[in-house]
Amino acid sequence: MNPDTATDGSLSSYRPYRIDGPVAVVGVGLTGASWGALFAANGRRVRFFDQDSSVAAAGLERARAFVSFLIEHGLADAELAATGLQHLEICTEIEMAVQDVVFVQEAVYDSYEAKMAVFKAIDQSAPRYALISSSSSGLSISKIQTATTCPERCLSGHPYNPPHLIPVVEIAPGELTDPLAIKAARAFYTSVGKIPVVLRREVPGYLANRMSAALWREAINLVLSGVASVEDIDNAIRYGPGLRWAVMGPHMLYHLGGGEGGIRYHIEHLTKTKEGILQDMDDWKKIPSPTLEALEAGLPPLDDIRELASERDEKLAALLHALGIAPGAKQP
Repeated sequence: MNPDTATDGSLSSYRPYRIDGPVAVVGVGLTGASWGALFAANGRRVRFFDQDSSVAAAGLERARAFVSFLIEHGLADAELAATGLQHLEICTEIEMAVQDVVFVQEAVYDSYEAKMAVFKAIDQSAPRYALISSSSSGLSISKIQTATTCPERCLSGHPYNPPHLIPVVEIAPGELTDPLAIKAARAFYTSVGKIPVVLRREVPGYLANRMSAALWREAINLVLSGVASVEDIDNAIRYGPGLRWAVMGPHMLYHLGGGEGGIRYHIEHLTKTKEGILQDMDDWKKIPSPTLEALEAGLPPLDDIRELASERDEKLAALLHALGIAPGAKQP
């Protein structure tokens, strides 16, 4: 077998990177704890580091709870997860956390100043074969990677929250990212149950956030213009296209919408209708000032947040089973 196309996760498989070994999570808030839970649930040795020791401690307990949730809901192998939990630990220094890992998932505050400082520190202590991946929601990895001496191993690995439940991860290269690093990152994320999508070039917000932002802009506009309530707009998505999107993406759905004529018939038949909708939509680039008050007035109070998050996770777990997807186990 050609060593550059091997799939056993060894050093030769993704020269000069590795995917078989311990991992570190730097920044252990909600997203970082969720990442750590996913890695641990797949039997990985996971090290946490956060500059705030109280955040690290809370993240550790949260991660343990997430792993228990995955086991209880049949989304993780109990034996593998037990191994991961046994080796889930907090390190008091970033150097200790990354010293012999194969992969570092960064999940610190979403600012260039914070992320570039962390990437620089990781780069100084992590082995040369370790990949460094940012959980940023839209910052440029091209800019972040300039803080390191080995920018070619840096990339974006953007999750959708919560990472231990939502399978997708968006992998985006920076201008200096090695194509082999992208290949290795894809293999690593797949090994822990993720479904990677790879951008050919980076754009602000990657894929899912850009499409979500476009939808949310129109959802906000419908509230502000008095067309419908927050609740009815959410229900229109939840019980309409949202159900279909869990099964197929928009291009495939519109392809089916054209019947035997496929996407060509769909577009040709509905061009005027679609253009009429698009022309009626606002295309503002800044969130209008009344947005916050209008949305808060239609949403539940903050006292209900934990209960709502629990309801979300329970339903997501059931949906994943219905779709035949288990993010806590290796995908085919």
